[in-house]
Amino acid sequence: ILIHRQTSDFHKKFAGKAGVIVCPGPSLSKNIHLLKRLKGKALIICVLHALRSLKNEGITPDIVIHTDPQNLKSLNYDKKDNISLYDYWINKEELKGVTYFVTAASGSPENFDIPVNEVLWMSPGMRIGAFLPINLFDYTRVGGSVSHSAFDLAIEFGCSKIALVGQDLALSEGGSLYAKDAELDDSETRVAEKVQKAKMGNEFKVKGFYGDEVNTNTSFAFFAQFYRHFAKEINSQSQTSLFNCTEGGVYLEGFEHMSLEHFINKEIDQVGTENLIDPIFASVTRDQDMYKKNKSKLTRFIKDNIKLAKEVQRLAKVGIDIAKKQYQSEDDLYKFDLVQNKTIKKLTKNYFYTLGLQKEIYILKAGVAADNSTEGQLGFHLDFLRSVLNFNKKFKNAFTKQLALISANA
Repeated sequence: ILIHRQTSDFHKKFAGKAGVIVCPGPSLSKNIHLLKRLKGKALIICVLHALRSLKNEGITPDIVIHTDPQNLKSLNYDKKDNISLYDYWINKEELKGVTYFVTAASGSPENFDIPVNEVLWMSPGMRIGAFLPINLFDYTRVGGSVSHSAFDLAIEFGCSKIALVGQDLALSEGGSLYAKDAELDDSETRVAEKVQKAKMGNEFKVKGFYGDEVNTNTSFAFFAQFYRHFAKEINSQSQTSLFNCTEGGVYLEGFEHMSLEHFINKEIDQVGTENLIDPIFASVTRDQDMYKKNKSKLTRFIKDNIKLAKEVQRLAKVGIDIAKKQYQSEDDLYKFDLVQNKTIKKLTKNYFYTLGLQKEIYILKAGVAADNSTEGQLGFHLDFLRSVLNFNKKFKNAFTKQLALISANA
């Protein structure tokens, strides 16, 4: 996140411009060809697994976005031939001509290694901005899917009109979850399809785009409800107009529903023929002075946390040695109490300890409240300290690696 720019550099830069979020729903095939008419006139943001469908139509989006934290190289598209999602989606042919790829600050470092002109990052979902020493913008309109991150991006970029395309959040009449060439894995068999659908939850009927009924599932319905919530907030607080141009799928209250062609004719065609999007990107350059300041702040932050990790390791080992004794004297118990309190106080110095040890903290609190015996209390504290030691090792190794990387970067 030091090497690459934040997406927040472009906040409000697209004021008055339209933004189009392209998703991989089954209805994308109905109007995907019309997106060519939007190039240069509207900001086209495409979620990663809709990219292939766009490229097959000769359309290159302005931004490709993928904010899931998992390492794409470790996720399989085709287990039989050992093809990862990285191999399937991230290749020079698919990404040819793509200028910007947006990933998550909390994602795998591998997701920053993408063959495009520039990789940008955003911080969706996890509000960690207050716990890092640099100015980091936390995006909050995140409803569990990458398309929500794209939507939030368009809002913060200042787009005055935002249209959803291919955002079905429902199954097609034939039961498909996604458009052609946009599958999350090689689900050619009925067994694979059933497994994938089962992961999405129970299926049921809801109001559709055209007022009819369509089949959705628990996951899609959850995503749709977030869109309705965001629309309600936006419609009451801003001048941004929201359009659902999916031409299929669920009905989203708070969005004006129309065909993509109608949207283009009514909201876009009057713009003119000049390219309005690329000049905006070109006008926003990196602040080198801020980069140097951030590097200094992050270097200090990393070194301080390596020092913190060493102290946590020392204290945890002392506490574990006392708790493992067959018999503890009064002095041992006093010392253990002192060491445990110091350890916990050290852990509060970095919020990432709290995130990484959430389950263990809950178990410790519940355990000591339920068992008042000295043996029981020590047992729960011992388990907690062992967990602290294990997590702290990862914590320390991660920061040590980061120090080497940041030191090597000019």
